[in-house]
Amino acid sequence: MYRAFEDMRHEEREEGKAMDDLLNKIKDGWNKTADSEWYQSLRTDEKIAGLVKNPETAFHPAVIDLIKKWIPDLRGVKALLPSSGDNHAAFAFALMGAEVTSSDISEKQLEHAQEIADKLHLRISFVCDDTMRLSKLKDNEFDLVYTSNGTHTWIADLAVMYQNIERVLKPSGFSIMYDIHPFNRPFTGEPWKAPQVIKPYWETMPSCHWRVQDLVNAMTKARLSIKEMAELPAVGASFWFSYDELIQQNPDKMKNINNWEFNPMAALPAWISIAAQKGEEQK
Repeated sequence: MYRAFEDMRHEEREEGKAMDDLLNKIKDGWNKTADSEWYQSLRTDEKIAGLVKNPETAFHPAVIDLIKKWIPDLRGVKALLPSSGDNHAAFAFALMGAEVTSSDISEKQLEHAQEIADKLHLRISFVCDDTMRLSKLKDNEFDLVYTSNGTHTWIADLAVMYQNIERVLKPSGFSIMYDIHPFNRPFTGEPWKAPQVIKPYWETMPSCHWRVQDLVNAMTKARLSIKEMAELPAVGASFWFSYDELIQQNPDKMKNINNWEFNPMAALPAWISIAAQKGEEQK
């Protein structure tokens, strides 16, 4: 019995080491990507000035409508943004009056965001942390946890992530996610061409291509009550191209990029957003 217990502990230690190794690789990758041409293009004075003029442009139009439906007044709302990336959403929430904590695994991303926040005189707390664990954040601390595009593709265990999101939310607080719609995953996603299947919808690993059921089940397992789900079209050309590809496109042709009659891939939903709520505090 003792030997079996020791073997189990050894396996747990090995699994923990493997996870730490994976997270370190992810961190190194994002620290390098933080200085890419694409991310630099998102930090230009012009981009940031546009965001200051209209903070809502940091969100898909339907997503900001969803957020404001469930949290009509963002002033004073304590908002956490795990995997904050370019931090446009963090800046936007702060500009709209929220008390923002921006968390990301990449120190470099947070350093760049801190510089912009300082220039704009925005009070944002920056915390380097793993979104799956949120180990540096307190329980029952936030009114809103918002995760944006690309977060879920880096999460190896959705159930653990949403358990920690539920943990850091205040009673009755909201979790709102926005990410690529899983229906896109089986296809090449090449614009102007009919969808070409490259994998089955049910093949989720090792790329963390989660299905709708995986998202929903992880939330409900974490005792979050799903309030609303939205399936959304692309609203710009950037959904269909990498940065290098996008800057080479003909602007006139791009006018039809989200019309399914010209671009068959646009017949599929591009994005998914789900609003869920933590239960009230137990008496």
